[in-house]
Amino acid sequence: MTPIHKQAQEKISEKITTLEEARLQIGDLVNLQILTEGADERYSATLIGLSHGHSVLVTTPMIDGKYELMRVGHTYILRVFSGRSAFAFTTHILKSLHTPYPYLHLAYPREVRSLVVRKGDRAKVKLICAITGYDDVQLQEAGTIVNISIEGAMVGVKKVFGHKGQKLSIKFKVIVNGVETFLKLDAVIKSVNTHQFKDTDLPCQLGLQFVDISTEDSIPLLAFVYHKLMEQSL
Repeated sequence: MTPIHKQAQEKISEKITTLEEARLQIGDLVNLQILTEGADERYSATLIGLSHGHSVLVTTPMIDGKYELMRVGHTYILRVFSGRSAFAFTTHILKSLHTPYPYLHLAYPREVRSLVVRKGDRAKVKLICAITGYDDVQLQEAGTIVNISIEGAMVGVKKVFGHKGQKLSIKFKVIVNGVETFLKLDAVIKSVNTHQFKDTDLPCQLGLQFVDISTEDSIPLLAFVYHKLMEQSL
């Protein structure tokens, strides 16, 4: 287990449940990660049905407008963010059907990992971001988000700018199940650290706390953080 995976597991409150208790919704977006050695393919699909004790039905993933060839017997980790919870289980393809439209029957899991994430839990990431001023303050900088929670983020930057308590805006892109969303969030500088990342081109860190997050932005942010923490815990 890598240090990142160990740290993520320590932060996540996890329990074992069943698919019935998970109460997934038809139309939920799911992520399929193949478990073949030496491969790391991830595919996006949509949950279209559940046959309790028999199979989980999902659409056949598409890449560049074409349906992907999914082989019977291949094993995957299925991850899904539903409501305000994240779930994961191991499955394999039982059957690939092409009529009346392409879809897959996946093995029904005996157990499901339910991941409950606290507000302050941070996921390790590497997201390029743009930082601008607030209320006509002249500021335009670039940085890299190195960890993120639903409440804030740590951003690596080339030089220190701003001060503790200063308000600014941060813009970055998140991808959840193949769907790209650009977020522009208001934030307050909570800490300035110049003692980390000395061996990189980002020698400084800014600790940011998000403020006044709209419902429109909170949903993709929450989904992104949950998915990243879930990936890093497996």
